Amino acid sequence: MLARIKKLFNLIFKKRRKDTDGSEYSEYSQDEQGSPQSSRRPERRQYSKGLNGSEETEVIPLPPLKGNMLTYFHIGNLAKECLCHGYNIGIWQLDCSTGTKKNMNIYSYGKADPDLNSITGGMGLSEKFGIFHMSQTWQIHGYLGTIGLNTETIGGKLYSFLCANYVHNDDASPKIDLLAGYELSPIKSEVVIPILKSPKFMGYLLLQPIENFLLACRLEFNVEEREIETHAFCIGYTDETTEYGLKVENFKDVRGSVFQRVGEKWGVALKANLFGKDMQKFTVGGQYQIHERALIKARISDDLFAGLVYQIKLTDNVEGNYYFGFDANSPFKGDHKIGISWRFRA
Repeated sequence: MLARIKKLFNLIFKKRRKDTDGSEYSEYSQDEQGSPQSSRRPERRQYSKGLNGSEETEVIPLPPLKGNMLTYFHIGNLAKECLCHGYNIGIWQLDCSTGTKKNMNIYSYGKADPDLNSITGGMGLSEKFGIFHMSQTWQIHGYLGTIGLNTETIGGKLYSFLCANYVHNDDASPKIDLLAGYELSPIKSEVVIPILKSPKFMGYLLLQPIENFLLACRLEFNVEEREIETHAFCIGYTDETTEYGLKVENFKDVRGSVFQRVGEKWGVALKANLFGKDMQKFTVGGQYQIHERALIKARISDDLFAGLVYQIKLTDNVEGNYYFGFDANSPFKGDHKIGISWRFRA
């Protein structure tokens, strides 16, 4: 459970803050062993930028640990894995982590976008003390520290942690938030409470009434403006071969996704805006499992920007992604994008 707590904070922050260079970033992430990883994990938070300059983000959560419930962001997750994971990852990215037998982890990371003007990186360490855990990260653009706990109470799982983030800029000041979550099947809830210089209260409530079905709602409330900025309702269905997801946001916009496995190695997916603004937007694609450790994927969007991804897992501790994107309107003279991402764990 501790291995995913900081990851959950990122997932709630679907609208992220920005670095001083204007690039988006995510504040927390953690791997399966409890080691905080890069605050730049773009293959888990994909940025899809169309030819018209519009930018969309997708949050791709890790699979839950055994015995834990899914989260709000697992609705439609197979379609996101097929159509978003590995695309637009930048020119290069490296994540490295090392763990010890004394519940201490050391990690480092680095990333550069295609123009090489948006370079981020850092290093940090984390440690567990019984039900408590803490971490400290030194980043290029600032500092990040957390302290939290994870325990079982009232028949369910309770976790919370306090996060302080400081970014170097002209209006530099620390930002502090509190994440609190409680899980008692078939109900799960998480909230982010602003403490200092963080104006938004955010959270979700998830219900799994029967096997394979998920119902959820999510809220973003601007404390400074005293108004609800976003509210959403979702329903999802997933089995071994099929997935459906439907989301209604602000009672105005309806989006849906479908993923279907075809045989043992093939899969196809579709994400589309069904009602409201930007109804013409969609992304369709597919994937082919070359062997148990390699996967190739392709997609194309409504703006005719196409992409190819090759994913490979050399060992349980070494993973790689290669990405190439191009404008199908003009394959040779149009925009081109490349990306390489490797993760090492010791």
